Amino acid sequence: MSRVTKILVEGIDRLGKDTLLRGIQDRLGYHLVLRYEKPPLLDCYARGEATHSPQRTYQEASFRTLLEILGFGSNLKILCNRSHLGEFVYAPIYRKYSGEYVFELEREFRLNAKADIRLVLLTEDFQSSQHFVDDGKSLGTPEKRQAEQSMFIEAFERSVICDKRVICVTNRKSGTFRPSTEILEEALR
Repeated sequence: MSRVTKILVEGIDRLGKDTLLRGIQDRLGYHLVLRYEKPPLLDCYARGEATHSPQRTYQEASFRTLLEILGFGSNLKILCNRSHLGEFVYAPIYRKYSGEYVFELEREFRLNAKADIRLVLLTEDFQSSQHFVDDGKSLGTPEKRQAEQSMFIEAFERSVICDKRVICVTNRKSGTFRPSTEILEEALR
């Protein structure tokens, strides 16, 4: 992982993003960890004459801040548990607006020119997986997982970030999770 100091980990719920990020820190030491979750509905964005919905306005402000931080020098060590690409997936499904703008932000902040950023997409093999457990905390229902993952794959492919990896967390023979050490090795390779 020569020049990579910033790693964005994306994927549907319950695929081991937290486990991977802990493994990266165990291996490489301290990194600032940013975690993106469902955007709050803030009064300050609900007032006035905003061009977009309050949640969209909040999200864009948060992603602009993230991309500014990512643009700083390569000595900053940052891990993201979700980032801007999840907006492409979840905004149209759960917040009823388009998340297409995240690709414009990537171009605006010239993420294609940042050699110190790696994008990791964790995926599940739905044909063989037996590891998903619905804990009631996932954003979507179990029936939506495949559609959400398809949208994450589309977002991953459209992203201008150059250093990208798709990692399937499913052991295709047993249907269980692959060992976290294997997933970590693949993410850091």
